[in-house]
Amino acid sequence: MKNKILAVLSFISIIGGGQQLFAEPKDRGSQVLITAGEFVMGDTYCADEQSNSDWCSDEVPHKVRLDAYRIDIHEVTNSDYQECFSAGECGPNALHEDRPQEFNRPGQPVVFVTWEDANSYCQWKGGRLPFEAEWERAAQGENPGGAYFGKKYKQGAPQKVGERAPNSNGLYDMMGNVNEWVWDWYGEPETEGVSANPKGPASGKDKVVRGGSWNSPSHYLRASDRVFRSPELRYSDVGFRCVTPSSEKG
Repeated sequence: MKNKILAVLSFISIIGGGQQLFAEPKDRGSQVLITAGEFVMGDTYCADEQSNSDWCSDEVPHKVRLDAYRIDIHEVTNSDYQECFSAGECGPNALHEDRPQEFNRPGQPVVFVTWEDANSYCQWKGGRLPFEAEWERAAQGENPGGAYFGKKYKQGAPQKVGERAPNSNGLYDMMGNVNEWVWDWYGEPETEGVSANPKGPASGKDKVVRGGSWNSPSHYLRASDRVFRSPELRYSDVGFRCVTPSSEKG
């Protein structure tokens, strides 16, 4: 994984602008439709802004084609997850050992869930965790949305979901608040040709998380930034949202 020692930049300057708006305007329910199509995944931020492409060697721009899908407008909250636990379909999430009350409010994104916990919830809701490419496409857009980040690790906590402005696709907290588990094992992407609905490596050691969190510096708040975490562990800054496939056309 690349070395995260980049200089802290302003939030607006670090998210790529001028991207296509992908969301179908007739959004409904708690999810947004992202239409089928092709896009460029990855960017050249490290080479352009830091003069060192090695830092982001796993973000080489490449073309991806995706089928349509729907993605949660908000990160899954503590109250959402409690419903799954009460139904006997999800295991319990852990509590912060020192400050449990600061992480367990109903409207906050659920944290201290393993990758398997997160995927079990999504399956209970009739979906799954997003493929990494699906997450990145949904995060792209001219407006990256508001972000809650840069808080001290021993003092901060996630805030209630939806408190900041949505991104160009109508999605809240894609940047900051909590990192989000995605489907893929971490690995180098396929950069030749056009990849259709990539799901990442067949196996691996670590899973990818995306988006940055409440304790992240600003350079993590990029649609293309990739971080990996152990899927068996629980973290105070990792939550998730779900997707469901769609047959709708753009």
